Amino acid sequence: KGGMGEVYRARDTQLKRDVALKVLPPVFSSDPDRLARFQREAELLASLDHPNIGHIYGIVQADHNWALVLALIEGPTLQDRIKQGAIPADEAIAYSKQIVDAMEYAHEHGVVHRDLKPANIKITPDGVVKVLDFGLAKALDQRVAKSLDPENSPTLTMGATQAGVIMGTAAYMSPEQAVGKAADRRADIF
Repeated sequence: KGGMGEVYRARDTQLKRDVALKVLPPVFSSDPDRLARFQREAELLASLDHPNIGHIYGIVQADHNWALVLALIEGPTLQDRIKQGAIPADEAIAYSKQIVDAMEYAHEHGVVHRDLKPANIKITPDGVVKVLDFGLAKALDQRVAKSLDPENSPTLTMGATQAGVIMGTAAYMSPEQAVGKAADRRADIF
């Protein structure tokens, strides 16, 4: 459960596979700004195709309920793994390399995550890292920005995400985010 929705394990009966459904809370379903941000998350995530970034399959709507259909990633979050105790150096290096690969790819494709933290990273049973939850993501360059509706850009027009408004998880925010300044790829590196 997070600020932009709750995630459930579900069954895709058409394609006979388990998926993750990120459901927009009902209280936000009639809020055009929240719906636009939800749509933007889907579009930004769909623009990324990397083995260390969780995939999106689509958006579904039933009545007034909206959900992102995402790849179901089995395994603990990095936060859960950290709670188990010290991570051996070789394991930590392997995870770090995969996170860096994912974020470098996102940055090269004009996307900054802005909420990178251990709870948004899963580790599969095979040791593959998957970066998740692009709910606060922002388009960095014109290639991505042009393919998205700028009217719905959370960094341009939406009250809850305008420049000067602090967004993210306090313990993991870059200094720029913490004081409400514009965030770029350095926010993810921090």
